[in-house]
Amino acid sequence: MKKIKLFLLLTLLTVLASCAQQKKYVSYTVKKGETIKSIAKDNDVKTKDLLRLNPDVSRKPEENTVIIIPNKSYKKSVKPEKVETVDENTHIVQPKETLFSISKKYGVTVDELKEENSITGNNLSVGRVIKIPVKSNEVVEETPVDTDSEVVGEVITYNTHTVVKDDTIYNLTKRFGLSADELLALNPDLKDGLKLGMILNIGDSSEGIINVFNDEITYKPLNIAMMLPYKVSSTSDYESQFKKNNSLLNIVTDFHLGALVAIDSLKAQGMNINLEVFDTENSNDKISRILSNSNFDTTDVVIGPLFLKNANTVSKSIHRSNKDISVIAPMYSKNQKSISGGGLVKASPNKELLEEKLYDYMLKKYSGENIVVVGDDKQSYKMSQIISKLRTHDSINSVTVIKPQNGYIKKDRFVEVIDSVQRNNWVILVGQDNVVTSDVVNNLGVMPKKNRNIQLFSFAKGRNFDNVSNNHLARLKFTYPQESFVDVLSTGYKSFEKQYKSKSKIGPSEYSIKGFDVTYDALMRLAKHDTFKDGAKAGVSERVGTKFEYSKKLFGSSLENVGVFIIQYQEDLKLKSID
Repeated sequence: MKKIKLFLLLTLLTVLASCAQQKKYVSYTVKKGETIKSIAKDNDVKTKDLLRLNPDVSRKPEENTVIIIPNKSYKKSVKPEKVETVDENTHIVQPKETLFSISKKYGVTVDELKEENSITGNNLSVGRVIKIPVKSNEVVEETPVDTDSEVVGEVITYNTHTVVKDDTIYNLTKRFGLSADELLALNPDLKDGLKLGMILNIGDSSEGIINVFNDEITYKPLNIAMMLPYKVSSTSDYESQFKKNNSLLNIVTDFHLGALVAIDSLKAQGMNINLEVFDTENSNDKISRILSNSNFDTTDVVIGPLFLKNANTVSKSIHRSNKDISVIAPMYSKNQKSISGGGLVKASPNKELLEEKLYDYMLKKYSGENIVVVGDDKQSYKMSQIISKLRTHDSINSVTVIKPQNGYIKKDRFVEVIDSVQRNNWVILVGQDNVVTSDVVNNLGVMPKKNRNIQLFSFAKGRNFDNVSNNHLARLKFTYPQESFVDVLSTGYKSFEKQYKSKSKIGPSEYSIKGFDVTYDALMRLAKHDTFKDGAKAGVSERVGTKFEYSKKLFGSSLENVGVFIIQYQEDLKLKSID
């Protein structure tokens, strides 16, 4: 009898252990001194994933608190491997395949694939069986792609792009929303490298505008908080306040709607985003109340407040209890250099960076050009600084200086110093004096091009250029640095503009673009990394009008965006980013 009881007891324990192994999550009692972070580390999970399992628990729970943790013994049931049988008009999605690559493989369009399979987004899960649209009296066979073979009996019209100077595989893939592999598949000659003048196929013209906001999405939930000065009494009422005639509110409205376009774009691709909106009312007291009454333990990133000083206040408060949460200040401040903190992110570059980037560009591109610096007496010190900086280049030995005489600069003085025989010429305009600017552009812009290659540089394009000829600027290949650049003819801008107009009925402003860019970039970095700080190390990204390149100078200091565009006028009067 005792043996029977022992057998039954062992059987019961075995069953209980087996049941426990089938539970994905189990309870755990917090020991003295343990934190959510240490428990997460012991159980090989991420801190924020553990917080999401226990939303009511703080990061430093009290001893004997019962929480839920993933079961280490949990094993997904392993089914016997079986061979899937699919009919000849289906395809099993393989790793790294996209709707675009599959459409090319079977000679159909992306829209046809979506319609046949009721696909709303742009992502496919590996292993999914999809139907291939079959045209009448046509049997589709799954065959390996042979880029050297000719497809007989099928005519596909492609959009094309002619390779120009400064094109790279990287910027082409970003511009046209293709991967490097897809670009190579469309253009087999690229295996020998990118060559000036090459005509590249960039997609089936029947597909219309490429969705440039189609990124590699991960499906972990992301919690973002947005703090903006809507100047309303409750967050539930902010949308009804957008129509007020208020300049600050207009900026906030545009920024907010741009951010919503970014969130909607990513949600459409499958990203799980939870947005919480806070109205700061542009009030320090209101910000203090928000910080006191809100729990940011599971927040991944805070976008805003709009003004840097307020963003720093929020950052300092949150950073004391959670160093993983970043607070992004979206707008530039004249006090940007003096405000810093460990959790603060400055999304707009410091103005001093514009000069540094142009110096870097010129020193990198210098190949024996004749350099002329032009400015009035007020700019003497600045001109001396420029010359000293240029002379750090080993090959730059002499720089010519031209200043106005009797209030203006005669054409003859430019003719005397411009090299028309041996060298190209760089003319650097210093300062924003209207008369000096007019003399430089008008005199150089009409010089015969024969034997005179002149390029004009300035450290900023200010209002002093408003009344000069754009044709002259184009002839002079006018080059300058800028913190933002929007190519309104790009597929990226057109796609954004279309989505934005569906919300606001009018075209986007610079603040709309800023709202989109900051939000989209932040979420993409978070989607691929545990924290924004980790994502900031991932490298340079370009969105609709902003370049993001984050840098951190000192331990404990802010992350700063150092992404700057170098812009150049082209002969057709278009502007182009050339760096």
